Amino acid sequence: MKTYKNVDQYIKKADKDKQEVLQEIRQMILNSFKNVEEEISYGMPSYKYANKPFFHFAAMKGHLGIYPTPGPILTLAKELKDYSTSKGCVRLTYGKPIPKKLIMKLLKERIKEIKKEK
Repeated sequence: MKTYKNVDQYIKKADKDKQEVLQEIRQMILNSFKNVEEEISYGMPSYKYANKPFFHFAAMKGHLGIYPTPGPILTLAKELKDYSTSKGCVRLTYGKPIPKKLIMKLLKERIKEIKKEK
């Protein structure tokens, strides 16, 4: 696994054609949610909310992987029917518009989960 000092370095070292979408996802998170902590975890950009895992994303060879944890994916399964998913991952196709509203729903669902855990 490659190691990165921070998210800036991760994005800078990504393929040039993927950097814009990575920056877009990053800014969406940082601009939409206060009190998130940004770090590199599992070799990818990761975010914590209330000191709990919140969201990760990664530039994969054939897709952009977003990782909002399993709960939100199960909760929004019907809305994710047109995407490739697994237990904790949603795969987005490069070259298509980022489904920002859907990602925001996943993130808001994750915050609900975290608040219930307290």
